[in-house]
Amino acid sequence: MTTRLFVHHPLFRLFSPLFGGTLVYLLILLINNSISAVQETFLGQELYVCIGLTYVTQESSRFSLLLFQRLHRPKSFFLRVFLQVISSIALTVLLVSLAMYLYFKYVLLYTPNFRELYIFNSIFSFITVLYVVVYLGHYFLYRRNTQKIEKEAAAKRAIETDFNLFKKGINPALLFESLEAMLVVMKKDPMKAEELSDSFSSIYRYILSKKMREVVPISEEMDVLHELIRLFNHLPFRNVQLGKVAYTTAWIVPTSLLTLVEAIVRTTIASESQAITITIIEENGRVTVQYSPEERLQQKLDLNSIAHLVDSYRFYASESITLHEDGPEKIIQLPKLHYHESSHS
Repeated sequence: MTTRLFVHHPLFRLFSPLFGGTLVYLLILLINNSISAVQETFLGQELYVCIGLTYVTQESSRFSLLLFQRLHRPKSFFLRVFLQVISSIALTVLLVSLAMYLYFKYVLLYTPNFRELYIFNSIFSFITVLYVVVYLGHYFLYRRNTQKIEKEAAAKRAIETDFNLFKKGINPALLFESLEAMLVVMKKDPMKAEELSDSFSSIYRYILSKKMREVVPISEEMDVLHELIRLFNHLPFRNVQLGKVAYTTAWIVPTSLLTLVEAIVRTTIASESQAITITIIEENGRVTVQYSPEERLQQKLDLNSIAHLVDSYRFYASESITLHEDGPEKIIQLPKLHYHESSHS
């Protein structure tokens, strides 16, 4: 995250020493009461020395900040900031003293006195502290903005999840298909239409009543699954029948089997002469749903088509839903969940 701050931007690193060095040069002239020399020798070598020193001290301060950030030591933030400031100032004093000594001795041909070193070190130390303060200010601003963006993204995901759950609970496609089927059957056989209505109401009563429950026993969902199969057999899809069914006391996320069976039906080519046989068994700590696929050309059953179910099991179980083909069979395996008293209401 720190590399995104503007103090690490190449343009800032290139141009800020120009302004910083110029400011240092003007301050030194002001302190030495030689501000009148600006008009005569403003672009002298002293200005370039100040700019060069500003670049060196700024890069050393940046290196110190990055070093502390990557080490994550010490754990206390305030102690780390204090050590960053002290180390940056100490490094600045060392570099400025060394550079001034070499410049005065080999260029100006005399040794700098204590006052000159004190002036240079004081100004560059102040510039270093200012650099660290700017860095920390932008760091906190960046972190605050990042937290706000993350909260907005989390809120957006929560709204999308709630909307998907709402759509899942209402299931408009099944709702309208069932109502249309009841209207057709009602004209021919009112008794059968009433049975269809009972299956329809049982399914939706179960879906809506289980929104507040985290897990349900598979036996409870199997009862509703029979109603869903009875309902699908009145719709213009391939007829559905259960093959081998074997389970003990497995627990699953509510509507898991209903979602899988509906996905299987909707991705299978419609046929009046052949039914879909679905096997549901519990084995090796998993609930296995198995069938022979004859899928549509533009619509296939994969993990993306049941993404909301995959996300639900990722939250409740350490293992995830698996889907694979074994010869002519397509196999979907759900992790077997464990019952907790707090999850049942």
